[in-house]
Amino acid sequence: MAQEQKKKKNWLVRFLGACCTLTLRTVMFTLMLIFGLSAVCWVLFIKFFNAQYLSEEITTQLQRALNRPVVITALDLKFFNTLELKGFSVLDSEVAHGEALVSADSVAVRFKLLPLLDHQLVIDEVTLNRPRINIVRGEDGRYNVPDIRAPKKTSGNAAAPAGERFAVSVQDWTVKNGVMSYKDLQNKTTHAVYGLNLHFERLRFDELSRFQMEMVLRNKWKDNISDMEIKGAGHVNFANFDWSNFALRSLRAQVFAFRKPVALTVDLDNLRTPYFNIRAQVPAFEGKDLSVFDDKMAQFYFPQADVSLKGVLSNNYRTLKINESAITAQDVRAQASGTLNFAEAPFTADVQFSTGPMDLAPRSRNYPPLEKYKLTGSGTVEKAHLVRTGGQWQLPLLTLTAQNAGGDFYGFLADGVSGTFQAKQNFSDLYAHTTSGKVTVDRSVFDKLQLSGFYRKGNVYANIAGGELNGVPLKMNLAINHIKSPKRKITTNLYLKHFEPMPFIGVVFDFAHVIGRVRPFKVRAPQTGKLAWLVNFRERLPKFMPNFAGTLSADTFSSTVISGNNFFAEFDLTGLLPGMDQLNGTLDATLQNGVIHQMEKLAEEQQALNITFTPFIIMHRMERAGSFKVGQVLKDVPFEDMAASVDFVNGRMNINNAFTQGPTISAAVQGWTNWVEENFDIIIWTMFNNTSRSGALAENLTDESGNPALAFKVSSSMRKPKLEMLKAKQTGRQIKAAQSRGLRTVFESNRDFIKGDFHAKK
Repeated sequence: MAQEQKKKKNWLVRFLGACCTLTLRTVMFTLMLIFGLSAVCWVLFIKFFNAQYLSEEITTQLQRALNRPVVITALDLKFFNTLELKGFSVLDSEVAHGEALVSADSVAVRFKLLPLLDHQLVIDEVTLNRPRINIVRGEDGRYNVPDIRAPKKTSGNAAAPAGERFAVSVQDWTVKNGVMSYKDLQNKTTHAVYGLNLHFERLRFDELSRFQMEMVLRNKWKDNISDMEIKGAGHVNFANFDWSNFALRSLRAQVFAFRKPVALTVDLDNLRTPYFNIRAQVPAFEGKDLSVFDDKMAQFYFPQADVSLKGVLSNNYRTLKINESAITAQDVRAQASGTLNFAEAPFTADVQFSTGPMDLAPRSRNYPPLEKYKLTGSGTVEKAHLVRTGGQWQLPLLTLTAQNAGGDFYGFLADGVSGTFQAKQNFSDLYAHTTSGKVTVDRSVFDKLQLSGFYRKGNVYANIAGGELNGVPLKMNLAINHIKSPKRKITTNLYLKHFEPMPFIGVVFDFAHVIGRVRPFKVRAPQTGKLAWLVNFRERLPKFMPNFAGTLSADTFSSTVISGNNFFAEFDLTGLLPGMDQLNGTLDATLQNGVIHQMEKLAEEQQALNITFTPFIIMHRMERAGSFKVGQVLKDVPFEDMAASVDFVNGRMNINNAFTQGPTISAAVQGWTNWVEENFDIIIWTMFNNTSRSGALAENLTDESGNPALAFKVSSSMRKPKLEMLKAKQTGRQIKAAQSRGLRTVFESNRDFIKGDFHAKK
């Protein structure tokens, strides 16, 4: 039994040994066959090609294609199918003489063996290790990039035509860790690309070929260095290396700008005159991100946006023309087009852009200085024209429309404004037209405004074709000449349906109060006591209207003293400043079919009225005492015409002519009043009409016609006036003479302005 087991064991050993021997022989035969075939291929390769021959052939072909000197220091054959070119460089013989246009530590060429038998060099992949590409723009504007021509195309299996050693075709290209620099000798600037990695899959020269890429783009701006990381893939067509037929399709890249990713999609045609179409998803940028370009940019905030850009680079890459662009961010959609010219230093630009409607309130988030204006409503940039020359940006034109807009503009509160606004020549010329809106100035409200106006060369013109002031319908035009000068002049034509002097003066003071907050000026504290009204008025005159001329008209007029109809005034005043000591000019005014109210009562309350109305009051008391009868109680005195023509000379008011004509009382006034020194010298003639006597009147109380009359001279200080009674015989004659003289104006401008004929005549 043991012997039998021993026999079985010896048989197994002999069987395994035979199997091993057979396997070993098979492996050895296979290896010998492989080495034999490799040796045959190697012999065939050496027969047709050797290192020196290949080096010379590659150098010749590249020099012919590039039209530049090519240097290869060494060529090694590795692993039967790989060539390695060491010390490879393409010299720049055009712009930077002798410098390398392209150089690389090594160029590895992996090829197929069998096609060599058919005189074809089929290259699977060309790998450039650590290449350095130096693109230079010379002082004459020419670039050192050569015109490359690909070899003539041959069929994949055909033998090479007579006269050619072999045909060459390349499948894939790879660039590892490359560096590309761009030097502009004209502008003395340099840009660089680092860490360039490229891979072209099945590269063709007559159709789109796919590629992948990654790189870092480094730019230097005002001593600040910014890096942009770019990763992407796309399709490219080299089109036989004719740069005018170059095409790049659907390059998808992620660019890191200020460490924030920007997603890009790029289409590009024609490297000679590149046409591009760029779509970008841009993240939000804070002012601190953008301050590298300009300190003023620190105030801006740009929200996340979608951007599209179409354009062309021409004039040897020195002119950028934007044919079409669109930006969508938040509720804003903007369009732009224009041209940037980099041939000049500094570069020039001519750009136009517009937007769709946008809410105005959020704009303060984009530009914080706008917060103080408290913007509301919506607006549209209809057209904006930007020009850059001499390193300075200019704004020839900006056109905006507003819809139900509002805001706080230095105390002028706007609300519900709709219209068009235009700026020209860097805001030196401004234009506005509104169809509706409300403006509140302190306590004064301008509503339902139909306004047009402009600002040009320091002059302002505005016209209100319709509107309301504190509920009263108005029309107005306004011209301010030399608004920035302390000698500015204001010319206005104002029509109010109803005019009240004191509320209107309140409007003027409202303007002065608001403007004073912008340009503060010192005023005296309000005074009390005698003549407080005069002191307060005199010392609180607004400085913004030192020269004031124009017309004032109203259908009706009312005050605590007088009311009437058809009020007209024309004036031309200079030196209208606090103190009134520089006041000069003229004033004419008229009022018809009115009433002098409560003379005696008001005279008791107002010192100045007491002086002015003393003759009327005395005659009123005489009538009550029964000296004569006028047929009614002399409480409110009616009149048909009231008019005055005065001149101002250094604060002194000279009354050239003033008169009142009525069914009950007529009067005339001559003399002067000095508002600065607070004294006067006035003669007042007063006569009652249509009276009947109840007794005899003294001779000095009757006119030569026999009607009750008074003549007074009021003089001396306003605080302690002196009243002197004069002979009254000439009263009627003086009143008629004053009425005959009339005023210096017939108020033609007022009437034309009310009718709307003013502009036609001007």
